[in-house]
Amino acid sequence: MRIFTASLATETNTFSPVPTDRASFEMAFYAGPGKHPETPTLCSSPMVALRRRAVAEGLDVIEGTATWAEPGGLVQRQTYEALRDEILGQLKAALPVDAVILGLHGAMVAQGYDDCEGDLLERVRAMVGPEVVIAVELDPHSHLTPKRVAASDILAYFLEFPHTDFYERGEHVVKLGLAAVRGEINPVISTFDCRMIQVLPTSREPMRSFVDRIKALHGKDGVLSVSVIHGFMAADVPEMGTRILVVTDNDKAKGDALAERLGRGLYA
Repeated sequence: MRIFTASLATETNTFSPVPTDRASFEMAFYAGPGKHPETPTLCSSPMVALRRRAVAEGLDVIEGTATWAEPGGLVQRQTYEALRDEILGQLKAALPVDAVILGLHGAMVAQGYDDCEGDLLERVRAMVGPEVVIAVELDPHSHLTPKRVAASDILAYFLEFPHTDFYERGEHVVKLGLAAVRGEINPVISTFDCRMIQVLPTSREPMRSFVDRIKALHGKDGVLSVSVIHGFMAADVPEMGTRILVVTDNDKAKGDALAERLGRGLYA
């Protein structure tokens, strides 16, 4: 089984006058192919999780670039395009692959790109075709867009804020991605727009109980994964806001109903 993995992440405040350039990524964290340390970073845990599984499960893991920049203003167009194309070039060189498993943030905005992650995932899908599994871990302080849903088989977000579970969720994404490649599951994504903007810390009520309810749903009755996308209110983009995302095992109707029920419960 051949798996390509990479990571590209930052959290963009579109109101900030300070642009994010290539140096911003290189100064914060930049690891070329095979150079990622053994310790995962916030948005690159799928890469480390895959590396740790590779020997035991006989995986051929091809690591691309992993990089992130500290939160800042709009990413310069040439910076985003260069990093995107760097990863796409590495993927092209790795083909054929059975899956692409990525660590992204979900709130990256660049000059000319309101949805960097959607743009990247759309290009990945065009390159690998419809049969290759695409699985992604993201930060909940982000945006959920139709492009991302259409291009991906599995999307899963950290559940905790503060983000104490980023590695656990990275392992979760990897586990689902590998199961999909093996034909053990047929993941289908459902979403619900809560139509709200809110700060949702999970260390206290009412979010503590809500997240515990979500965790209890995983792996039962065809529910593979549930995420709450909190939204990132410092970004002026069309899809900014809170949403629920459910991944089921080939049961769109159940996923749609569960996403709506959870979303309305969150709003209440």
